[in-house]
Amino acid sequence: MWLYALMFCITLVQACAMTYGALQTGRWFRILDFPDSSRKQHARVTPRTGGLAVCSALVIGVSEAAWFGFSGHPLDGAATRCTTYLLVSAVLLCGLGLWDDKFGMGALPKFLWQVAAILPFVCYGQSTTTAHLFGWNFDFSWLAIPLSLLWLVSCANFVNLVDGLDGLAGSVGLIVSLTVAAMAWWHGSAEMCLLATILSGALVGFLLFNWPPAKIFLGDSGSLPLGFLVGALALEASAKKAAGLTLAVPVVLLSIPMFDTSMAILRRKLNGRSIGQGDRAHIHHLLRDRGWSSAKALLAICGMCSVTAAAVLAATVLNQDWIAIAVCLALLATLIAGRVFGFDETLLLFRHLQAIGAVAKSVPRLLRVKFVAVRLRGTVAAGRPDLWHKIVKRAQRLDVLEIEFVCEHLPSGTELASLAWTDAGHRRLTSHVDFQVDLPAGLTGKTCDVSAVWQLNYAAARGDGVEARIQARGLRWDSAGLAGLYELSELFVALCDHWPIGEIPAVEQRRAA
Repeated sequence: MWLYALMFCITLVQACAMTYGALQTGRWFRILDFPDSSRKQHARVTPRTGGLAVCSALVIGVSEAAWFGFSGHPLDGAATRCTTYLLVSAVLLCGLGLWDDKFGMGALPKFLWQVAAILPFVCYGQSTTTAHLFGWNFDFSWLAIPLSLLWLVSCANFVNLVDGLDGLAGSVGLIVSLTVAAMAWWHGSAEMCLLATILSGALVGFLLFNWPPAKIFLGDSGSLPLGFLVGALALEASAKKAAGLTLAVPVVLLSIPMFDTSMAILRRKLNGRSIGQGDRAHIHHLLRDRGWSSAKALLAICGMCSVTAAAVLAATVLNQDWIAIAVCLALLATLIAGRVFGFDETLLLFRHLQAIGAVAKSVPRLLRVKFVAVRLRGTVAAGRPDLWHKIVKRAQRLDVLEIEFVCEHLPSGTELASLAWTDAGHRRLTSHVDFQVDLPAGLTGKTCDVSAVWQLNYAAARGDGVEARIQARGLRWDSAGLAGLYELSELFVALCDHWPIGEIPAVEQRRAA
């Protein structure tokens, strides 16, 4: 155990020296983060090259441990291969993030390069193809590579997106890496324990400069490889030789950054914004908006991550996955119910689901009405108002107050047909204010200011100066009433377009001749 502590201290000291060097490098090469009046509210221009220090300290620490034969026994081929390709992918992500910090990259090229950088570890470093959860065993076979790639790319972006507060990404990474070290020690995996311990030392050395107020930022050169590293280490540490990967462990361990990122995606998507468009609605932003200082908000989020980490350790020791899942769900539910974070997004999602449900529920009824309209369009005979009776019968079930239908010869002002129906249970309402609604072509809608009354008008030119018009008013302006309007509108169109005209006044026939 003391050897682990020694490597931790050595890496910490090296990370401090390298962080100071990275700070100067960021200033020399102008890789800087400038404050603005919206999302970036730090007080001064700050270098964003902390990732160089963390990755360098990690690589040097692992190299030193390998040089001195730290593990106490020769590393087997699988462990050496896993560590080698893990570092290769981390260094590639660091280079990618450094380029993005300096020159900027579009979302799609950045994503594709992330996939390319992580592929070496996924294809050659990790070999877990089985997993289990609550006693269920899964054999991913050839799906292991794409699923692992999806998980690791997601982890890289989880940490990248949560890196909006001094010390936050580094602290989350530190908690996860310490937890992984403890899990690896419990499982007897000396290589993973060593790697996680060295990463923890590198993060502590960096955090001495990154704690609020930060002198240097992690940047994409640090957040991308850090997210990848904690995701990969969580996978490796939770992979049991007998049963395979424990699915609950990596998910719960990274549940807070995953939850924050998921809510950001949901919030932006449901509000019609681009997923990559930043905002000030992350969990650390909301805590700051409550008047909390940066340090207090940071400690609060670290406390949440520590709770999930403790749950994972308890589940590992007791071999009970449900402990980690239950604690994680209880914590997230508390955040939502207490309106700390995620409440608005959950409410927005619920309202969208309600709208989808209402539309889905009305589809069969609307289809039946369309079928009725199609059938009756060809069966309306002169002098037989079959379609009118169908409209009245349906209107009685939809809280319609009155319907008026007129077929008129406009040049002579002669009414060729006139029908009216009024619900005897309601008084006639006349006052109204304009309110345009989206209805089929040719239909206009209005509502009244009395008891949420709506008004629907439709007119159809029938040729030779003949026009058919229909007007209806009714109650219940909600989703069910709106579906009823569409039902009536289909029948109104059929009535006006196909009502038998009869004989046109002779005077107009002579004038036309």
